[in-house]
Amino acid sequence: MDYIHRFLRNIYHDKSLVEELINNSQFLDVPAHTRILDEEKYVKVVPLVYEGRIKVMRKFESGKEILLYYINPGESCALSVVAGLTGTKSVAYAETETATKMFAIPIEVVRSVHTRYPQCADFLLHLFHNRFNELILFIDSIAFQTMDLRLIRHLKKRQEESGKNIIDTTHQQMADELGTAREVISRLLKQLENEGKIVNHRSKVEITGQL
Repeated sequence: MDYIHRFLRNIYHDKSLVEELINNSQFLDVPAHTRILDEEKYVKVVPLVYEGRIKVMRKFESGKEILLYYINPGESCALSVVAGLTGTKSVAYAETETATKMFAIPIEVVRSVHTRYPQCADFLLHLFHNRFNELILFIDSIAFQTMDLRLIRHLKKRQEESGKNIIDTTHQQMADELGTAREVISRLLKQLENEGKIVNHRSKVEITGQL
């Protein structure tokens, strides 16, 4: 349990707040590709990621999906917090991209500590600030960037965040995350491969050159 205390203390810097979160939350080990939040459902718990990665997706009536943002270690889900605190249904769904260890914090606990601990309020404000900036960049990319540039930006971001040149993903998953057809992604990846920048493997993309 010491490593959990250290993890939370690095975020909140308050022993009493850390103890309250540990005593009132569940520490879960969730397999990869597990749905933890559905669209049009009320939020009961908010995730705080310790290890792994969660992606937050929006699905449209047409059936297309698009990636809104990732939740990485030390981060939580801004949309879940807002929906939970306002008592509204979620406008997106979330699922683990990799095996993920996380705290599942009941929304009642989030509401309580948010009003009593300045550190918690500061964490949420910082979270909202980062997510807002990400969404602005997301809107800019849709409005002003071609799909090939969006794909390159997506691959570079995955490479930077993981620290690895091999990205575990399928063409369909990338298509869903970027809101386009699998055939488009396959064609663009093949073009990058012909340019010597990547190598396509089964369910993996290896970055071998400068994107």
